[in-house]
Amino acid sequence: MLSKVLDHKNVAIANIAWAVFHVWIALEIEESMGFLAIVVLIGGIFGFAMISEEMLGRRVMLLPSLLYLLVLPEVVGSLTGDMESSGYEWLDIIGPIIWFVIIPVTLLASTQEWTGIGTSADE
Repeated sequence: MLSKVLDHKNVAIANIAWAVFHVWIALEIEESMGFLAIVVLIGGIFGFAMISEEMLGRRVMLLPSLLYLLVLPEVVGSLTGDMESSGYEWLDIIGPIIWFVIIPVTLLASTQEWTGIGTSADE
């Protein structure tokens, strides 16, 4: 089961879906073309990773997965109430939960070549 969760194509698709959702956030909440450009770039990276061969796809996913660590303090801050609300109560609850799933799964999937986590020998 872990190998399916960490399959580079599945992880890339999940991140693309998350990026598409962030297009709405960029336009509706952030109202920032700079933020939108970052979201589109990250979505494009995961799109390339999805269509790439496994090894290349995992290596390509490594950069955005490491960049995700930069949003971790904000995610924690949103859970503790230290960050400004998005104006959408459901988003303030669901968003951090998704981040806490997507960050480790993407990190594990992108480093699977070196860690071996989720390979068939682990199951």
